[in-house]
Amino acid sequence: MKIPKKILPSSTFAAGPAQGLEAVRKTNLKDTMFERRHRTAFITENLYKKTALNLKKLFNLPQNYLVIFFPGGATAAMDAVAWTLNEGQVAGLNLGAFSKLWNDKICRSLPQKVKKEFVDFDYKNPSSAKRLNSKTSLVLLTPNETSNGIALPDSLLKSIYKEKGANTLIAWDATSCAGARVLPKCFDIMLFGGQKAFGSPGGTCVIFLSPAAVKRALSKEEDNTIPYFLNLAHAVRKAQIYQPFNTPCNTTIWAIGKACQYMLKCGGIKNMQMLAQAHADTILNYVKRSAWLEPLIKDAKYRSYTTLTLKVTDKDIKDEQINRALAQTKLPNLVDGVEKYSSIKENSLRIGCFPFIDPNGTGQFEKLCLTLDFICKELKKSKR
Repeated sequence: MKIPKKILPSSTFAAGPAQGLEAVRKTNLKDTMFERRHRTAFITENLYKKTALNLKKLFNLPQNYLVIFFPGGATAAMDAVAWTLNEGQVAGLNLGAFSKLWNDKICRSLPQKVKKEFVDFDYKNPSSAKRLNSKTSLVLLTPNETSNGIALPDSLLKSIYKEKGANTLIAWDATSCAGARVLPKCFDIMLFGGQKAFGSPGGTCVIFLSPAAVKRALSKEEDNTIPYFLNLAHAVRKAQIYQPFNTPCNTTIWAIGKACQYMLKCGGIKNMQMLAQAHADTILNYVKRSAWLEPLIKDAKYRSYTTLTLKVTDKDIKDEQINRALAQTKLPNLVDGVEKYSSIKENSLRIGCFPFIDPNGTGQFEKLCLTLDFICKELKKSKR
């Protein structure tokens, strides 16, 4: 299949690592502080502290919230939160692969005495979910799920926070939406990898902790039943003086910092949200006109606009055929295609709509629509 070059986009639409800010992509590696020692005063002041303070400003966090740069990415941070911040009970919602990772896989390794209460949240019928126990010591939530493109509406996040117990901490994995969704201040812990809306490399996770979460973490400082690497108390002590827990990838933190500065100059998260929504709307408007696609998440109230999953409804068109056609262009930005997440069984596509995929508007997404349309029409012709 030969796709006309004039309709091919130059952006990558991967759900993560997502496309980075153009100024970051054009910077020489030597200029990203990757060679600088992480314990020096210069790096503390000009990289870690500056980035932490800008993140607080971007997310409009209270000054008494703590910012941690945690090694190992979001999975390691999820592990650390589960181990350090539970006090005998943990609850959560299973929305898709990444929320299940936190609930069913990570929490499964916690001691047997920890009571675990997890509620399945069917992406095909989200309003049917059972009531979550929001009064346990730790509640784990995923505002936007990357795997299937489901999202928890603000009203649900607010109601869970309002109903929490006196000793409850609400923890969010906001990796799929942080920086591209204006989130309500309804959390004690928020963690996110920068490889989505911030367009940074993976390997370092940002964690925000409320004073209550900091206090609980420090109470576990001498708890030798928690693996040392996963005991957040040590990371808290370092973050209080704007230091990382151990040797980080400075380039990743630098890229997060540059993206943060850009977002602040361009109207903050509110404008990033508008941009991501415009990207998603471009795709969804095409889907309405197409004869072979529909949103996997039918109820718009529960649909993520940062990562869209589209069901292929035409039996003559397979998702792997679409991705094979994109790969055959041999363009680096299209070789990985728009593949669905591995746990999704439906014939479907997944498209990242993060701000930096097209910071100038929707032109790249319009080209993607033209490309998908061309591929699908060609596949239909081949079946005649």
